[in-house]
Amino acid sequence: MMRRRGLAGVLLAGVLCFVGCGGPMQPDELARSIEALESTAAEGALLADHVARDRSKNTFVRAHARELGETVEHEAEKLNDAEGEPENGVAPAKAKAIDLADQISAALGRIQTAPGDEAEGGAAQTELSTLSEKAGKLAEGL
Repeated sequence: MMRRRGLAGVLLAGVLCFVGCGGPMQPDELARSIEALESTAAEGALLADHVARDRSKNTFVRAHARELGETVEHEAEKLNDAEGEPENGVAPAKAKAIDLADQISAALGRIQTAPGDEAEGGAAQTELSTLSEKAGKLAEGL
Protein backbone atom coordinates (compact mmCIF):
# COMPACT_ATOMS: atom_id res chain seq x y z
CA MET A 1 0.00 0.00 0.00
CA MET A 2 2.80 2.43 0.92
CA ARG A 3 4.65 1.52 -2.23
CA ARG A 4 1.61 2.37 -4.39
CA ARG A 5 1.25 5.74 -2.67
CA GLY A 6 4.92 6.47 -3.25
CA LEU A 7 4.65 5.49 -6.90
CA ALA A 8 1.49 7.56 -7.28
CA GLY A 9 3.25 10.55 -5.71
CA VAL A 10 6.20 10.25 -8.07
CA LEU A 11 3.90 9.94 -11.07
CA LEU A 12 1.86 12.96 -9.96
CA ALA A 13 5.00 15.03 -9.49
CA GLY A 14 6.22 14.01 -12.94
CA VAL A 15 2.92 14.96 -14.55
CA LEU A 16 2.87 18.31 -12.76
CA CYS A 17 6.43 19.03 -13.88
CA PHE A 18 5.54 18.11 -17.45
CA VAL A 19 2.41 20.26 -17.42
CA GLY A 20 4.23 23.17 -15.75
CA CYS A 21 7.01 23.09 -18.32
CA GLY A 22 6.72 23.81 -21.94
CA GLY A 23 5.65 26.69 -24.00
CA PRO A 24 7.89 29.42 -25.23
CA MET A 25 10.20 31.32 -22.91
CA GLN A 26 8.76 34.66 -21.86
CA PRO A 27 10.78 37.89 -21.84
CA ASP A 28 10.69 38.13 -18.03
CA GLU A 29 12.08 34.59 -17.70
CA LEU A 30 14.86 35.40 -20.13
CA ALA A 31 15.60 38.65 -18.31
CA ARG A 32 16.01 36.78 -15.00
CA SER A 33 18.41 34.33 -16.61
CA ILE A 34 20.44 37.12 -18.19
CA GLU A 35 20.51 38.97 -14.86
CA ALA A 36 22.00 35.84 -13.29
CA LEU A 37 24.72 35.93 -15.96
CA GLU A 38 25.26 39.64 -15.29
CA SER A 39 25.66 39.04 -11.57
CA THR A 40 27.97 36.08 -12.03
CA ALA A 41 30.19 38.00 -14.45
CA ALA A 42 30.38 40.91 -11.98
CA GLU A 43 31.37 38.54 -9.18
CA GLY A 44 33.92 36.94 -11.48
CA ALA A 45 35.34 40.41 -12.25
CA LEU A 46 35.85 40.99 -8.53
CA LEU A 47 37.60 37.65 -8.19
CA ALA A 48 39.78 38.42 -11.22
CA ASP A 49 40.65 41.80 -9.72
CA HIS A 50 41.93 40.02 -6.62
CA VAL A 51 44.01 37.76 -8.86
CA ALA A 52 45.40 40.81 -10.69
CA ARG A 53 46.42 42.39 -7.41
CA ASP A 54 47.74 39.12 -5.91
CA ARG A 55 45.24 39.26 -3.05
CA SER A 56 43.83 35.73 -3.11
CA LYS A 57 45.04 32.22 -2.51
CA ASN A 58 45.26 30.04 -5.60
CA THR A 59 43.07 27.33 -4.09
CA PHE A 60 40.31 29.85 -3.29
CA VAL A 61 40.45 31.35 -6.77
CA ARG A 62 40.26 27.93 -8.40
CA ALA A 63 37.34 26.78 -6.26
CA HIS A 64 35.37 30.02 -6.58
CA ALA A 65 35.98 30.36 -10.32
CA ARG A 66 34.82 26.76 -10.73
CA GLU A 67 31.61 27.48 -8.80
CA LEU A 68 30.93 30.60 -10.84
CA GLY A 69 31.63 28.69 -14.05
CA GLU A 70 29.16 26.00 -13.03
CA THR A 71 26.53 28.67 -12.42
CA VAL A 72 27.12 30.13 -15.88
CA GLU A 73 27.04 26.70 -17.52
CA HIS A 74 23.75 25.91 -15.78
CA GLU A 75 22.21 29.14 -17.07
CA ALA A 76 23.51 28.43 -20.58
CA GLU A 77 21.96 24.95 -20.47
CA LYS A 78 18.62 26.37 -19.34
CA LEU A 79 18.73 28.97 -22.09
CA ASN A 80 19.67 26.42 -24.71
CA ASP A 81 16.83 24.11 -23.70
CA ALA A 82 14.19 26.86 -23.61
CA GLU A 83 12.03 27.60 -26.60
CA GLY A 84 12.34 31.12 -27.93
CA GLU A 85 9.89 32.68 -30.32
CA PRO A 86 10.95 35.41 -32.71
CA GLU A 87 7.55 37.11 -32.33
CA ASN A 88 8.13 38.14 -28.71
CA GLY A 89 11.78 39.08 -29.27
CA VAL A 90 13.08 36.26 -27.10
CA ALA A 91 14.88 34.16 -29.72
CA PRO A 92 17.50 36.76 -30.76
CA ALA A 93 18.11 37.82 -27.15
CA LYS A 94 18.36 34.19 -26.08
CA ALA A 95 21.05 33.56 -28.70
CA LYS A 96 22.98 36.62 -27.49
CA ALA A 97 22.67 35.45 -23.88
CA ILE A 98 24.05 32.02 -24.75
CA ASP A 99 26.99 33.69 -26.49
CA LEU A 100 27.59 35.89 -23.42
CA ALA A 101 27.48 32.80 -21.20
CA ASP A 102 30.15 31.14 -23.35
CA GLN A 103 32.39 34.20 -23.10
CA ILE A 104 31.88 34.52 -19.34
CA SER A 105 32.65 30.83 -18.87
CA ALA A 106 35.85 31.13 -20.92
CA ALA A 107 37.08 34.12 -18.89
CA LEU A 108 36.34 32.34 -15.62
CA GLY A 109 38.11 29.25 -16.93
CA ARG A 110 41.25 31.24 -17.58
CA ILE A 111 41.52 32.48 -13.99
CA GLN A 112 40.64 29.02 -12.71
CA THR A 113 43.48 27.55 -14.76
CA ALA A 114 46.02 30.26 -13.89
CA PRO A 115 44.99 31.68 -10.50
CA GLY A 116 48.43 33.14 -9.85
CA ASP A 117 48.82 34.95 -13.18
CA GLU A 118 48.33 38.63 -12.36
CA ALA A 119 48.30 39.72 -16.02
CA GLU A 120 45.65 37.14 -16.85
CA GLY A 121 43.66 38.27 -13.82
CA GLY A 122 43.72 41.86 -15.05
CA ALA A 123 42.62 40.85 -18.54
CA ALA A 124 39.84 38.65 -17.16
CA GLN A 125 38.68 41.44 -14.83
CA THR A 126 38.32 43.84 -17.76
CA GLU A 127 36.57 41.25 -19.92
CA LEU A 128 34.20 40.09 -17.18
CA SER A 129 33.26 43.67 -16.30
CA THR A 130 32.47 44.36 -19.95
CA LEU A 131 30.45 41.16 -20.26
CA SER A 132 28.50 42.02 -17.11
CA GLU A 133 27.61 45.41 -18.60
CA LYS A 134 26.56 43.80 -21.89
CA ALA A 135 24.34 41.35 -20.03
CA GLY A 136 22.77 44.20 -18.07
CA LYS A 137 21.95 46.09 -21.27
CA LEU A 138 20.57 42.96 -22.89
CA ALA A 139 18.28 42.31 -19.90
CA GLU A 140 17.09 45.93 -19.89
CA GLY A 141 16.08 45.61 -23.53
CA LEU A 142 13.53 42.91 -22.82
